[in-house]
Amino acid sequence: MPGVAFTGDDKLMIAGGLQQIGVEQIETFATYNDSDRKCAKQLRAQMGSISIMGWNRLVKTDISDSIGHDVDAVSVSTDTSDISLSTKLKITREQQLSRLVDCIEFAKDHGVYVCFNAGDATRTDLSYLIEFAETGLDAGADRFRICDTIGILTPSTSARLVHSLMSRVDIDLEFHAHNDFGLAVANALSACEAASAFDGRRIWISTTINGLGERAGNVPLEVLVMNLRTHYGLAKYNVEHIVSLCRGVERASGLRIPLNYPIVGGNMFTHKSGIHVDGILKDPHLYEAFDPSILGVSRQIVIGKHSGSASIKHKLKLLELDASADAVERIRIEVNRIGELKKDNLTDSELIAIYRTIVEDGAFRDSTHADIETRISAVDANNEWKH
Repeated sequence: MPGVAFTGDDKLMIAGGLQQIGVEQIETFATYNDSDRKCAKQLRAQMGSISIMGWNRLVKTDISDSIGHDVDAVSVSTDTSDISLSTKLKITREQQLSRLVDCIEFAKDHGVYVCFNAGDATRTDLSYLIEFAETGLDAGADRFRICDTIGILTPSTSARLVHSLMSRVDIDLEFHAHNDFGLAVANALSACEAASAFDGRRIWISTTINGLGERAGNVPLEVLVMNLRTHYGLAKYNVEHIVSLCRGVERASGLRIPLNYPIVGGNMFTHKSGIHVDGILKDPHLYEAFDPSILGVSRQIVIGKHSGSASIKHKLKLLELDASADAVERIRIEVNRIGELKKDNLTDSELIAIYRTIVEDGAFRDSTHADIETRISAVDANNEWKH
């Protein structure tokens, strides 16, 4: 992803988290520069039984370099669309197939697992894509990866492509989606559904943490895994490690996870509006798709512009503060007003300041707006919102 570069220590941290979750295979660079070569060796030494795959161009010297740095699997990648062959690679289909066979046979002679990749597969003529897959299979490869390089698939076209390939070529398939149109996860799930019709065959899904990747990114591991668990009953992954890994990648990448990001965003289990809070306090299932404790996190109830009396009473109880029904309503009005001025949630200290002004001072007039804001200013150093 543009603007992101991981150190060797970052990669080892990420790999350790992936291993805890139960990911079957990690793909990394094991060639091209000394840092990546060194890290590949460290990954192999520290990751135990997890497979370490090195990514390569369709070039035997790349493959040899990767194998020399202790990976147990390699992927060999080339683009198969006509525009790529003519404009980027400047080779014919026949030349590409010949190089594919040469590289796969070379890798298999060295005893490693081989995945061969069709970049820009979704703009490749289907008949050639099938020929490409058959050629790789005949050369001894273990898996075929199709890449939706510019993210143009939809769930229905994803399913049709996977079915077409798996019905014609008897090889495990990997689905590599990009998120340019926001459909990467939906396309991956659709690919899984299509592949499930083929008993004894396996489909792999390329994922990244927090969706990082070229342009709009790739399939986020955390979102895919929780979809598989919740909607399809696939509980093989240790989801209690997801949040810590996503936060670790957030720190290492320098890219903040948006508050409204699925699964691990800060607002995922945060409730503010009066109707929602009232429901959550009665039964969390009313507004939560799954229990946050599965991920090792807790729900939060915050107060702000649209908070209702249930929210206020709940927060006051947590703070061990008593208030009459009339006082709660007066506090709610002020919380709503301050929330609009501040354009954010209120802190506990700000709520306490409002509580003390209304309940302890015992006054509630129009003039107390200024009193309340003055008292809040004493606990809120960042009060640029204040009139």
